[in-house]
Amino acid sequence: MSESESKSSRVEHVAPPLAPIGINDILRDADVLLELMAKEPLGVVAELANTLTVSAHEAGARDIEEAASNVRRLASGHGPVALTGAMRALTDAITRTERAVAA
Repeated sequence: MSESESKSSRVEHVAPPLAPIGINDILRDADVLLELMAKEPLGVVAELANTLTVSAHEAGARDIEEAASNVRRLASGHGPVALTGAMRALTDAITRTERAVAA
């Protein structure tokens, strides 16, 4: 075995899982995605919202799923878009879910 092969076989892969496992993962990821959405163009916002929609669906977080889907729909539209209300609804859905999990 060459030195480079030996080094590469000792490298540990530490990538995060491709999909969140549970509701706590969804909530953690949702906070990060919200921060990203505030800084990105509409096309990226739509993709991030879609990611959150799928993850929330898989975790059974229906409020988050519905709100994220609405953000995705609006961000995917053509022409001027106001996301303020939809983003507020998504933030509120995340907050409600966080409170329900903490209770």
